[in-house]
Amino acid sequence: MTAEQTTFDTLASEFLAQQRPLVSKQGYTSLEGLTRRVLAWFEAQELDPVEIGIGEAVHYQAWLAERLDNEGKPYATGTVHNFLKVARRLFDWMVTTEQRTTNPFRELRYPRLGKHLSRNVLTEAQMGRLLAELARWDELPVWWERERRYRVHVIGEFLYSTGLRIAEACSLTAENLDLPGRLVWVPSGKGGKPRTAFLNAYAAEVMGQYLTVGRAAIVHRHNRIINGGTLFGADKGRVAQVVNQELEAVCRALELPVITSHGFRHSLGTHLLRSGCDMRHIQVILGHEALGTTQIYTRVDKDDLKRSLDDYHPRRFNPRPSDET
Repeated sequence: MTAEQTTFDTLASEFLAQQRPLVSKQGYTSLEGLTRRVLAWFEAQELDPVEIGIGEAVHYQAWLAERLDNEGKPYATGTVHNFLKVARRLFDWMVTTEQRTTNPFRELRYPRLGKHLSRNVLTEAQMGRLLAELARWDELPVWWERERRYRVHVIGEFLYSTGLRIAEACSLTAENLDLPGRLVWVPSGKGGKPRTAFLNAYAAEVMGQYLTVGRAAIVHRHNRIINGGTLFGADKGRVAQVVNQELEAVCRALELPVITSHGFRHSLGTHLLRSGCDMRHIQVILGHEALGTTQIYTRVDKDDLKRSLDDYHPRRFNPRPSDET
């Protein structure tokens, strides 16, 4: 190992050690990966982070804009933002620890990040069809298909009720659920902050059956999936993979837009707003720290706006009244 490698490794380790108490377990995993990738670029360019200026920061931003993902597509704007935010956080820490006097990443003009609602949303009717199909897990002909579909049925109802992110759900244990009270205690949500989530009556019933019978059957058959006694028996990566694969298959079979596990959260926020739920209540249900984050759900699509205009405008079309009295 060279002295340069030791310096970069030490820098990463010291920064991450300071940041660990400030983020959730899932957030730390993401932060660690991004930090090491940011530093790997500096190392490949033979740049000393202590001496990097605005020119090198601009160069890094340009490099990110030209990068391709595993599918050969340019990085999404949100991905570029994530790398730049980690670089800014790292250099802020270096300023705080007096390793630098300024942070060049605070001088950058970041690409515009549009505040739009993801297409990862189903309508109320579409969500009803999807969940009804998942609930028919016991009709599948092969045992492992029934077991897989059952797990996704339980997770889908849980996410659509609580609005939790898949990483938050996968960090829970059975002790975090208060089924009689229909409450879910999330010890470490986004940003490492604890909060309470809520179960509707049907989801509480589904989870009761799951904890009483379903989970034990799955655990008994697949000991390898267990991850420290967590509620769904595996880490976020494995659970998300299973759920997303099953959702894609079921959505395509039903000719619905394909959603991922995060689509339950997006759909819940949209459906609550459409049903007239108070914006601040939605904020609490989804665990948004700022109301502005919740307000993304007010950005309805153009078709919704046109339908509202047709339905409610004073000049909407009415058939000519009959001449008969």
